[in-house]
Amino acid sequence: MNVKHYISYILLGGILSAFLFTGCEEKDNRITEGVIDYDVTYPYFKDPFMKNMLPSKMKFEFKDGMYKNTIEKAIFATSLISNCKDSVLIMTMRFGKKQYYSELDAALTDTMIKKNGIPDIIALNATDSMAGVLCTKYMGVFDNLNDGYDGEVYETHSIGIDAPNWCNPYRELDGVLLGYEVDQFGLQMRFRATQITDTIVNDSTFNIPANYKKVPLERMLYEVEELFNSL
Repeated sequence: MNVKHYISYILLGGILSAFLFTGCEEKDNRITEGVIDYDVTYPYFKDPFMKNMLPSKMKFEFKDGMYKNTIEKAIFATSLISNCKDSVLIMTMRFGKKQYYSELDAALTDTMIKKNGIPDIIALNATDSMAGVLCTKYMGVFDNLNDGYDGEVYETHSIGIDAPNWCNPYRELDGVLLGYEVDQFGLQMRFRATQITDTIVNDSTFNIPANYKKVPLERMLYEVEELFNSL
């Protein structure tokens, strides 16, 4: 091998190594298992006394392409368990003796999303920090709301979940949302991540709780809305 060919092999090897190790490094830097804590607020809810009755925190646990978000307050709790690989969503609700769950495939999930409205996503060509990580910033505009409501959306690619938004109104974004607003349970809710913890999540986190009764989606949505209306 002459000198010119030798140098060419060295340069080519260096380029391939840089590409491969950079790709691996980016993937390895993503957090693939852990917990995200969110603050929950109600920007358009005027009664301060009733605000204190509503949940103020959400816990988001993720692992192996699955996640579970939980909102609870005193004697009630609701959660969504999302299997992003198989497009299966489990909704659960606990309120006193009422313990229900619904299992949704992609079609039923689509029905639920359309019920609450899908925003137009407007890129702002801006970035910001949320819970200590870099986020791309968007504006979500909901045309179906009478007040012309829109909200800021913060997306990060630092969390290792593929297609995390397949089951929410922001499904055209492929990163995890650390800040967003959505109409849920008859209330406009604002979520802002406050902390991301890289930690082990038990497999049982994603199991359906024992003694929960399976009900259709319509029954589940009715029960959850009634629960929040009673607060």
